[in-house]
Amino acid sequence: MRVEALRGRGEALCAELGRESYRTGAGLEVESHYAEIFDRYPDLTAEAALEAARGHPALLEWVVDNAVARAVAPLDDRLHAWEAQAVLTLPGGESLPYQRAAIAIANEPDRARRLAIDAARRALLAAPAALRRERLETERALLAKQGLGDVVAARAALSGMDLAALGEACGRFLAATEDLHRDVLREALERELGVALADADRVDGAVLFRNREFDEYFPAAELVLVARRQLAAMGLDAEAGGRIRYDTADRERKRSRAFCAPVKVPDEVYLVIRPFGGQTDYRAFWHELGHAQHFANIAPELPFEHRWLGDNSVTEAFAMLFEHMVTAPAWLRRFTTMSAARRRAFERAQAFALLAILRRYAAKLRYELTLYRAASFEEGAASYAPLLSAATGLRYPAEDALLDLDDAFYAARYLRAWQLEALLAAALRERFDVDWFRNPRAGPRLLELFSHGQRSDATALAAAELGATLDFAPLVARAEAALA
Repeated sequence: MRVEALRGRGEALCAELGRESYRTGAGLEVESHYAEIFDRYPDLTAEAALEAARGHPALLEWVVDNAVARAVAPLDDRLHAWEAQAVLTLPGGESLPYQRAAIAIANEPDRARRLAIDAARRALLAAPAALRRERLETERALLAKQGLGDVVAARAALSGMDLAALGEACGRFLAATEDLHRDVLREALERELGVALADADRVDGAVLFRNREFDEYFPAAELVLVARRQLAAMGLDAEAGGRIRYDTADRERKRSRAFCAPVKVPDEVYLVIRPFGGQTDYRAFWHELGHAQHFANIAPELPFEHRWLGDNSVTEAFAMLFEHMVTAPAWLRRFTTMSAARRRAFERAQAFALLAILRRYAAKLRYELTLYRAASFEEGAASYAPLLSAATGLRYPAEDALLDLDDAFYAARYLRAWQLEALLAAALRERFDVDWFRNPRAGPRLLELFSHGQRSDATALAAAELGATLDFAPLVARAEAALA
């Protein structure tokens, strides 16, 4: 196989997978059919595909990932079917679809009830956890055949990310922000929920960071309208000439987590969200809007690997850049009716939410490194609850250990994205002022960055475009300035 053929076949496969991801995630299909799709492309997991990809890092990582994805596709189909059909049984016999559990918990003011919902959810997790364990074992066996060492070493070699060094940096970040996080968390739990820090559970965090008291300032009916107005002010088209399609309907089987599904890059991109309500919707929508704008504005002449593949830390950084717009003081003054006092309260709440999720993902990466380095997945999984509970200050259940995972160390991509976003935001503020998202010159600058796709990884982009290196220091400084 020649590299040109690999690119053509690869793009066809990604388009099919993207459409399937959209239709199943949006609740338009009950079952996914990933295994059937992969079966139509057996050549992309053959030795010839590996040979064609050598010398092209993004292609090589993708070919290996594709081999793993094809092998685990039947497990993924079974897991998706389980998620779509599973039903929780609550005390008193009430039923709740599994897909609604996260939404129900985040919106439940009664602590006993949200704990009951989570207990019912955890009671169902043995079956999906078994599927995830089998998936992890399959991945480990396939990566071992590449001769790149254990899973951590193999993923580091393929991605170009120094996972061990990032894990150590996460440890330093957690130590540097420990006291600040604990003090703010204790005060917020007692003030907002009447819950002592020693008793705090993960479901309490879901309600705390939901920040329902600010929902009135973020009306659902104006979500897309505000996005169009705001993007137009900075010289961007919210629909990118029709290339971005919005799916904001609430369907019973629709995934609770917002997502962006590129089907043809840059010509057909879906932004999907299942409304929670209020500011949560806005942040999730703007995050996916950043992805959608990126994918829909990539130069069409770029090769397949720079349009579809590469370091997803880059597209995640653009997504976070957009998400953080709706928490900026200048954005709140322009697009909401909050008083000055309410804005200050909201800004502080969102700064704390950012610190909390950073600490959660730092712990997730350290847990995943432990999991893959352990002699068995059972042994590694035992570290999940202690590590996540210590980092977040919230009690995490052991039952989620094999389910609260992102494939291929995606937690590392998120962490690098937050680092890159802090640099991008600072550069945009310096060049276009604090309300850069209303400056008509800012849009063309972003379009220029978007057009490159993921030709450069996050480290290279930071160096070439911003003259900086990726680090947690700007994020620590941001947290201290907002919360100390």
